[in-house]
Amino acid sequence: MKRIELLVGDYEYSQIQEIFENEKDFKPVNEKDQVIIKALKEIINESNLKEENVGGEETFTTTVKKINEPENKSLDEGKVEFKV
Repeated sequence: MKRIELLVGDYEYSQIQEIFENEKDFKPVNEKDQVIIKALKEIINESNLKEENVGGEETFTTTVKKINEPENKSLDEGKVEFKV
């Protein structure tokens, strides 16, 4: 077993809480999903919260970009432009 101490930003913490609030029946598809879900649940488990408001910069930024999709998405016509 391993003991891990993790510093999580308020935003990330709230996002993990929101995942489990909105997905009450959040079920793993495979064993790896089960590990991830268990780890995320432990991050927001109140008994694991040792200290709040420890300071530091918030760790998130938000970028929004509108994607214009072609009306005809058929690859058969050969007129689809892929942009990265």
